[in-house]
Amino acid sequence: MVEEMKSTHFLEELQRQFEKDFKSQNPELFDVAFDIDGKKLYAHKYRLSMISSTFNSMLSDRWSFKNEAVSIKDYKFEDFKELLTFIYSGKCSINDINIFTMLDISEYYQIEHLKELCDEYLSKMEFNLSNIFKVLETSNTYSLIKVKKAISSFITPHFTTLIKSNEFLNAKKMVMKEIITFFATKPNKHENLFLSIYEWAENQANLKKQQFSNDEIFNMKDKIKVEMQDFLPLFEFNKMKSSFLLNFVVPRGFLFTRDELADIIEYSKSNFKVTITNNLGHSIFGILSKENKDTIEIIKTICHSESENWLSYIIYWNPKRQRPSTPSLLKKSDGVSWYLLYSCEGAVAVKHRFNITVFDYLIAEMFPETNFEITEKCKIEIE
Repeated sequence: MVEEMKSTHFLEELQRQFEKDFKSQNPELFDVAFDIDGKKLYAHKYRLSMISSTFNSMLSDRWSFKNEAVSIKDYKFEDFKELLTFIYSGKCSINDINIFTMLDISEYYQIEHLKELCDEYLSKMEFNLSNIFKVLETSNTYSLIKVKKAISSFITPHFTTLIKSNEFLNAKKMVMKEIITFFATKPNKHENLFLSIYEWAENQANLKKQQFSNDEIFNMKDKIKVEMQDFLPLFEFNKMKSSFLLNFVVPRGFLFTRDELADIIEYSKSNFKVTITNNLGHSIFGILSKENKDTIEIIKTICHSESENWLSYIIYWNPKRQRPSTPSLLKKSDGVSWYLLYSCEGAVAVKHRFNITVFDYLIAEMFPETNFEITEKCKIEIE
């Protein structure tokens, strides 16, 4: 009889010996030395080469000489020691001071498990305006997953403070793109986001202007357009208020092609934005085209008036009108939870998709900014 046996105690003892040997830094136990700031660190070529493709190349005969210490110039002694400590023990001391260096060193030496530890550490960091932009830039540079989720949780409730900060105005372009990509999916933030990004672009253009001499030609509009051009496709102008488009976007028509500007002007004159806000301050919005003239006029008559609430699943406003006799062209869509509609009694109403019946006449899809819920005394506005 043959049975394969395994001793975990042997493996654990072997690992403990590896850690003990590394801590001793006895040159006789190792076959490679590193020189950092005039100090030496010793390790095993095989162990490093097995774990890291970067070390494998660095320690090959093509790049290093036998018995000669390998010079490390890009990292400090303590940081490089933490890297080797992790390779020998799986442990690493990370703090707010060395986290960005340890992340960079894990990327450079292709130590994925150390990179994951750095990602986890950053995701638990206490964010504020002083560090959030650097962390956001870092998460994008190193494709971190956990910290991006943590960043999203922080920036959503701090949106207004974030976009008004000096740190925002001086953030890098890659960070701006990350912020736009995130907030572009958040209804009721499109106008403020576009305004803030434009102010950022103005600030960037002004910084560049200071680098030019008075004799050089500097076109401010051209520079702003250069800063904005990568961002414009990310904005959904059809979800912005008509008044904002006409008063802010259209006067800055130099940002767009003639056809793009014409579409924005046409849209701003042809569509109305309907917003419903509950007594918690949470809102949903939808877009009505000018073809819904009768509905638009009805909503204007009840604008700012409080709703009546029935059984907690419908918001509706009077006056009532006769429900249209022809079927609605709008159908329920996946991913849309709320709809503006005429109830079977003819009232202007809002329902969740699960409560809509065949007797309801759908008018528009409604998009929530946060987790919207029906409350008493909801208000309706149209612009």
